[in-house]
Amino acid sequence: MLHKRILIVAFFIEILSATYLLADEDFAALASVLYFVSGIFIAVMLLFLPQSHLKIYFPKKAFFNDTFNAYKFSAIAIMGVMMCHFGMQFMADAPLDFHDSDMLPIIKVMSQRFVEGHWSRVYDVIPNIWKGIKPIYLPAMWLPFTFAEWLHIDIRWITILALFLAFSIAIFLWDPFASKRLSLTYKIAVFMLFWWLFTNDSAGLVPYTEEGVVIINYVWLTIALLTENYLLIGVAACLCLLSRYALVGWLPAMLVLLYVQRKRKQWLHLKISGIACFIVLGLLPFGWNIIKQFISLPGAYIDFAARVWHNGPHVFYISLGFAKFFGPTHIAMQHYLLITLSFVVPMIFVLFCAWVNYKRNANLNNIPLAALKISLVIFYTFIDVPYLYLFYTSPFISCIIVAYWVSYRKKEKQAAGSELNESTKEISFQ
Repeated sequence: MLHKRILIVAFFIEILSATYLLADEDFAALASVLYFVSGIFIAVMLLFLPQSHLKIYFPKKAFFNDTFNAYKFSAIAIMGVMMCHFGMQFMADAPLDFHDSDMLPIIKVMSQRFVEGHWSRVYDVIPNIWKGIKPIYLPAMWLPFTFAEWLHIDIRWITILALFLAFSIAIFLWDPFASKRLSLTYKIAVFMLFWWLFTNDSAGLVPYTEEGVVIINYVWLTIALLTENYLLIGVAACLCLLSRYALVGWLPAMLVLLYVQRKRKQWLHLKISGIACFIVLGLLPFGWNIIKQFISLPGAYIDFAARVWHNGPHVFYISLGFAKFFGPTHIAMQHYLLITLSFVVPMIFVLFCAWVNYKRNANLNNIPLAALKISLVIFYTFIDVPYLYLFYTSPFISCIIVAYWVSYRKKEKQAAGSELNESTKEISFQ
């Protein structure tokens, strides 16, 4: 129970630091430190909680036969209406204009080219944006927006849909009767995140960015890790890697962990599914250029960070991350720290946990999920240019993680005496 309490407190601090603590610029430095520390605490607490065994199934009974599930669906419906309301306001107040933010206008052109069947031209220069700009976005980031382009609707509806799915998954996992105090704290924190994203202009996630797609990809990966299905983990990890490569250091650490633990079947499933997904989404439609682009992206961020420091230094001081502490004179040091720590920390973490379990006969659980959380915290904390919208992926991962373990005891009691073992939790839509 102590570990759950620490988990929920760390989660609340993480959400607070990424939302309303930033309302006052004077607290941005404190928020950056709290965001980092709380994220690390969440990861460490996972090691001492029961091993996850999430089961997802759809019973034959109708969804609304169960009163509590009916309440969940009602809450989700209300949330959806609110998202649509605020989303339409965002779209009316901020029409797509590359002078305000060029991300979505670039993705819109890429999507248009794809829908029209010009696959080989998707990554060609776009002449009418900044007098010619070359798209750099990876496939799993922009491909979902092709559905909006095909339907001839504002592509930001894809972001709203992605956030709707992310919040809905958290609601389905959450059981408010498992632990009322912890559940109340969780509910307040999630509502804070929702209200901040959809009512506060400084968040900027919905009207100006594509980050909702990144968030839902990482949510799928979290669900896959909770189920321990390594075929799903491989596909989800590939989607994450082909949207935003925040987990680039986590993947080799995972493969080494499975090898050390002699989980050859899981190791093979992870590689096969991940490589197959990469071939289908990357190599087949776009060829080797996508790999060259992926490799060349990190090096360009040093020059990019220098331009942002020169043109808009306020970006660093009103947001999260440690870039504000490095300043414009240590951009290269920060960049190389980002790359080094992104690879080294997850690897050391998983090897240390495996060593403790093997040599000390301990019982550290959920190592892959804890390593993912640490990887995200490290990556975003040391990222070169800390635009605020980037920092919400990690809190959304926490929403799923905390929902699962806050509700764990209740589900465990429900499962007692049934065909499920005591460590199994279910999402039941009965």
